[in-house]
Amino acid sequence: MKINLRTDAKFHNLALMKISTAHKQAGDQVFLNGVGIADITYGSWLFSKSEKHPCDIEGGPAIDPAIKLNGFEEYKPDYSLFPVDYSLGFTWSYCPRKCPFCIVPKQNNPKEHHSIWDFHDSKFKKICLLNNNTFSDPQWKETFEEIWDAELIVRDENGYDLRLIDEEKAEALKKTKFEKYIHYAWDLMENEKKILKGLKLAPRGLVYVLIGFNTTQEEDIYRCQKIHDLGHDPYVMPYNGGNKQLRAFKRFIDSRMYRKCKTIDEAWKLYQK
Repeated sequence: MKINLRTDAKFHNLALMKISTAHKQAGDQVFLNGVGIADITYGSWLFSKSEKHPCDIEGGPAIDPAIKLNGFEEYKPDYSLFPVDYSLGFTWSYCPRKCPFCIVPKQNNPKEHHSIWDFHDSKFKKICLLNNNTFSDPQWKETFEEIWDAELIVRDENGYDLRLIDEEKAEALKKTKFEKYIHYAWDLMENEKKILKGLKLAPRGLVYVLIGFNTTQEEDIYRCQKIHDLGHDPYVMPYNGGNKQLRAFKRFIDSRMYRKCKTIDEAWKLYQK
């Protein structure tokens, strides 16, 4: 059979990589975003605004309600499908948070711990954990120990929950080799106390700052200032793309020009002139 896999993902798509392995083991021909007629076309969509081609079976975060392409979990990813130089997968997909802006609570991810060897290929020296909240896993330390034992570099995409970071977890992060930044997030003002405690313990990283959801500009500036003062770098993320003002604030923070001023508030006023 001829199998066509469609996606809007630029770098990798774990679901399609597992589907590819399953069909190749069955002797099928597999094509990524192929053209022409196929016996079965799968679609896995990440972004709601992207163009979606007709598919026989489809799923992904952009499908409402979010649908998973089930039945392929046992297969290892087909790393030949995308030009990646790292393994990727979940050791823990569950997240206890019920953030109103996030798609994860709708996915009903199981509370199941997995070894990195369920998806890691030893030909790679880097690993990408797709976990939604690693530190909510009771066996989180086993994941880090496997990574240390294999001497792997972590490609961090989803980040770590600052509200769960204590001295032991902070030390585990410091011991781990990361590709570029470690990622954290400060989305809601109501979490300020726990976030600040975590930021004081955590090694230097990039902190996602959600704006345009339920915070004021003063609160956005305040969060960025606190993050900067504690030795981290803010990374502003406008909700649903944001309006002109929010996008301008993102460009301002991305420029890091605030480092030349006493405060971010002062720098923002100069930037707008």
